[in-house]
Amino acid sequence: MLRNLTAVAVASLVLGLAPMSAYGATITLDDPQGDAGGARRLDVSSVRVANNDDRVVVRVVFASDVPGDLIVSIDPRGARGLRLVAQKRAGQGGGGRVSSQIVPDAFTDMTSRISPVTCDGYRLRWSGTVVRLTMPSTCLHDGDYGAIRVAVLTENGSDSDFAPETKKGTGWIARG
Repeated sequence: MLRNLTAVAVASLVLGLAPMSAYGATITLDDPQGDAGGARRLDVSSVRVANNDDRVVVRVVFASDVPGDLIVSIDPRGARGLRLVAQKRAGQGGGGRVSSQIVPDAFTDMTSRISPVTCDGYRLRWSGTVVRLTMPSTCLHDGDYGAIRVAVLTENGSDSDFAPETKKGTGWIARG
């Protein structure tokens, strides 16, 4: 009996000291299609957010490939947030020029400053109906934050689609 208890204690200790995973929490939101106000608007189908230790990765899938603006609000618990902005302009042959910037203040912050934020390593890839935004953790409070919540807005001249539908953002997403 004592031998079994010793084995359980050692196993518990080893598991307790095992290194933590480098991956944070990941959530996926499905958004109803057709709620963006017409076929020529950016209609969000799904959003996946990963709050990893070294970066935040947001992947947005649209119902169709149309030009417009994508704004991803990142709100860290207890601090001011950021908005990742991606813009796709119409181009011949269905392509288009894509640009991005980061601006201060999440949707939940009470004031809004306009000047863009410098963030080395911020990456945007917009390919057809899929957009992937990758922001190094150092771009948000020099990496000193924990859980975040995220809200996604699309615009085509005016607000088109919001995910999640409640407009309050996701629940808190733990950091890995």
